[in-house]
Amino acid sequence: MAQSLVSPAAQRIALVTGANKGIGFEIARKLGAEKDTLCILGCRNEGLGKVALDKLKEQGCNVDFVRIDLEDGASIKAAAKEIRDKYGSCDVLVNNAAVCFNDPTLYGKVPHTSFSKQADITIKTNFFGTLALTRAMFPLLEKSSSPRIINIASSAGRLSILPSKERRSDFSSQDLQMDQLESYMKEFVADAQDGSHAAKKWPNTGYGVSKVGIIAMTKVFARENPKFMVNSVDPGYCATDQNNNQGFIPAERGALTAFLLATLPNDQFSSGLHWYEEQAINWSYQ
Repeated sequence: MAQSLVSPAAQRIALVTGANKGIGFEIARKLGAEKDTLCILGCRNEGLGKVALDKLKEQGCNVDFVRIDLEDGASIKAAAKEIRDKYGSCDVLVNNAAVCFNDPTLYGKVPHTSFSKQADITIKTNFFGTLALTRAMFPLLEKSSSPRIINIASSAGRLSILPSKERRSDFSSQDLQMDQLESYMKEFVADAQDGSHAAKKWPNTGYGVSKVGIIAMTKVFARENPKFMVNSVDPGYCATDQNNNQGFIPAERGALTAFLLATLPNDQFSSGLHWYEEQAINWSYQ
């Protein structure tokens, strides 16, 4: 599965979530700098989103802004409607926005949150919020001649974090359906909330499970929508606010694979794959 990525420009409308900082900002910057491309910054915080918008405009990028909060279904529907009314369609959706309780207090920035609450917030935002936005954008993506969905995952979501062979088989099954995947994610949250998750062969990480779900979601969407290019990307351990800038990879480098997948020529169609540093990799031993 050794496949490399190259990128000529193509006319497109792209939406990048979580685009006001970090990897999302760098993906938006790269796309907005492309000729004949308009990149929409999807951000929860309108003030921070518009600061990022102005910064990218100053750099000559062709960008716009829409407010999207993955925990707020109404904002997701409103964002999809706004994009439809302004642009009529969408060619690229980059699902980058996510929350992560890397540290019990996010390195002192928020009060301590119990694991049961962390699991609930993380799965609702990272998995179900991403799923809701993707479904809301589907009608706009279907109007594109080359629709692409790029889901930003993580090495934290490698299949091997699931302690049991049965769970790994469930998530990686070629017959997995979206409703089954949704039920697994709800099951994890319920088990985390009653403290039985370890006994029921779940790992002690809501973020990791959310990213396992994102990669599995990618593969289900790719299988069910063969005309779409749907891929997931591990950007690597990038220096961002999420890890208190402890990562050793610049966010700009972490954004490259997603950018290349967004601009991949149609004759290099690739879908249902998981990528790291411009190479498709095996999810099982990531």
